[in-house]
Amino acid sequence: METVLILLKVLLPVAYLAALWAYGRAFFRVEADGSSALARTAMVAALSVHTALLVLLAITFYRCPLWTQGEALLFLAWMLAMLHLLSEWSADTRLLGVFTVVPAALAAMVSVFFLGHELALQTEYRSSWFIFHIVSSLASYAAFSLAAVLASLYLLQYGKLKRKDFDRTFRRLPPLDKLDKLAAAWAFLGSLLMIASSAIGAWWVRREALHGMSAQEAGIFVVLAIFLVAAVSRRTLGWRGRRHALWVLAGYAALVLSNLWLHGFFRA
Repeated sequence: METVLILLKVLLPVAYLAALWAYGRAFFRVEADGSSALARTAMVAALSVHTALLVLLAITFYRCPLWTQGEALLFLAWMLAMLHLLSEWSADTRLLGVFTVVPAALAAMVSVFFLGHELALQTEYRSSWFIFHIVSSLASYAAFSLAAVLASLYLLQYGKLKRKDFDRTFRRLPPLDKLDKLAAAWAFLGSLLMIASSAIGAWWVRREALHGMSAQEAGIFVVLAIFLVAAVSRRTLGWRGRRHALWVLAGYAALVLSNLWLHGFFRA
């Protein structure tokens, strides 16, 4: 079992690097030579290795693989990969894989170095409701990450259009309207998932008579507020395009900073 676990840890970064190479080949090659199909095959292979590693960790430790920093990061990467494939299937965004797979690949490769570093979780946090809370929270992070990538691509495409820079990247990226709608859809889904995570967390804390949120934990509501303002303003005030993309990136920056603060990166 230990040998297989080590093998999967080694294979995971290799599989994601192969997927990124395949997506890069599909994006930058001119010929229609089946590169897109190869890219999806490589991504499915990477996700299969990823899933096998998560399952083996669960079998090895007899628990859901979410109790360490490495495991949480690995699970987040799995969510990112799943959302990428869902986006490919639902919105035909395969050519964007060279960009949208990057967060999943980075999270997966970094997580390998932290697997086995246990978190000092208190006993009362080790419940099934905590698992539901964390899973929905990580799913919201994954949706926000995909929205941030798409918003960045929108701004890149917008800048090229303003400069009349119609290079290969411009020609291969989807139209501005499609990028705008995709970023908005994933940002809205992330907001719904974060609301669900907050509701589960609040109910669980009250049910178990646990202490309330710390200031660091409550900071996540700033992130939710930014994304909700973007979603509501998009529908009521017509905040689309560049303005909406900037709000999505601001929300994602707040998400990163709040998590760095939560995990003590800004403490002396």
